Amino acid sequence: MTTLSRTDDTSEAEYSDKVTALTEAMTRLAFDPYRDIDWDATENVLTEDDPRWQLDPDAAPLAATQWYGEQSLQRRIDMGRWMTANMLKVTLQFEMMLVRGVVHYAGSLPNGAEVFRYLLNELSDECHHIQMFQEFVNRTREDVPGMRRASRIIGPIIAFIGGYANIFLFIGVLCGEQPLHFQQTLQHRGATQVPPLLNRITSIHLAEEARHITFADIHLAQQIGSAGRLRRALYALTFPFFLRWLIGEMLTPPRAFVRQFGIPRQVFKAAYWRSAHSRRLLADSAADVRRAAADLGLRPVWSRWIWRLLGIDGRLPRYRGEPDRSPATTLTTDCRGTVWGRCAAAILMAGVALLATPDGLRIIAVAAAGAGVWATYHTLRARYGRVVGNQPFEWSRFLVWVVVCVAMIPAGGLIGLALVVFMILALAEWMPTP
Repeated sequence: MTTLSRTDDTSEAEYSDKVTALTEAMTRLAFDPYRDIDWDATENVLTEDDPRWQLDPDAAPLAATQWYGEQSLQRRIDMGRWMTANMLKVTLQFEMMLVRGVVHYAGSLPNGAEVFRYLLNELSDECHHIQMFQEFVNRTREDVPGMRRASRIIGPIIAFIGGYANIFLFIGVLCGEQPLHFQQTLQHRGATQVPPLLNRITSIHLAEEARHITFADIHLAQQIGSAGRLRRALYALTFPFFLRWLIGEMLTPPRAFVRQFGIPRQVFKAAYWRSAHSRRLLADSAADVRRAAADLGLRPVWSRWIWRLLGIDGRLPRYRGEPDRSPATTLTTDCRGTVWGRCAAAILMAGVALLATPDGLRIIAVAAAGAGVWATYHTLRARYGRVVGNQPFEWSRFLVWVVVCVAMIPAGGLIGLALVVFMILALAEWMPTP
């Protein structure tokens, strides 16, 4: 693999030389999933009872919970296979978004642009990755949805816009590829504990995505160097939100998984992202992106509170992929602070209703009734209407939210609306589904 050093000199000539080096490296060494992987080899057959499907606590927060450890072996295997397939589905959906953006950006380049050839090579790599991951998902026989529905709708639109605002596009590349690179690196550190086929496809992905990440680094350094203060501030503001969104999509399983395997709400919430162990994993998965943002000057002091608020702040690694050698955290932790915090917020808002309005008791009663409607719906939904697998959008659930919130506005105004929202958030801690 060609290694490119990173310097502050982002002159056009140096940028062109680096792009040429990457392009030649991609030409010399490229992978084809149907040529370089023997999908039908005996060791590559995926079975439903392979214990290597089990989740690793170092990479999957759910595996660090006591609840997961108490499940039967086959159930742990089933959960691991489902989550592995879903993560790869998320990855291929993300790469489809990148393909859209890169195609539009490449089409806007002038004749003779050195970067055009590189981008087309990257598109070829991404198409092979999409084929490879979808083939793996098909062989697991799991009907996984991948990203959440909102992301599947909004993501392609963002990617299309990114084709005309290429800095945002390549910020998205870093924010999506680096956390995935972190996860797959963790997997390879325990390579004997995963099915060989999974190890093979992720090794191909790691090798080729390393070049894509390198290009995103040098391209952003070259483009941002000429950006004004206002634009740089906008990029710095956007960076952590892109990163948190994409980490959440890649590492947090969707609602279908929770329902299919009957995961208690508090277990799921502790695993994603309330326990000390899971918060550390969240921050570690963002470490390489923090380093890239700092090197690009897109992590100024004034923006770091956003990184902390989103749970993705932390150490700056000295090099890409440097492991965190600080003492390990405990695997599970008590998350009662969040529960009581939500209850306190509801009580505080009820106090505001009593003190600020003459109809405080009526507002509290109506808000309690609205929260009760929401809780009743979810209780009945969990008991009689369980949906598993790749589920459709729940319009009934959305309608309940709209009806409850709209009904509160004439009954209690903004205070009543805030009160019913806080009541629902507090009640949600004891509901069977997230």
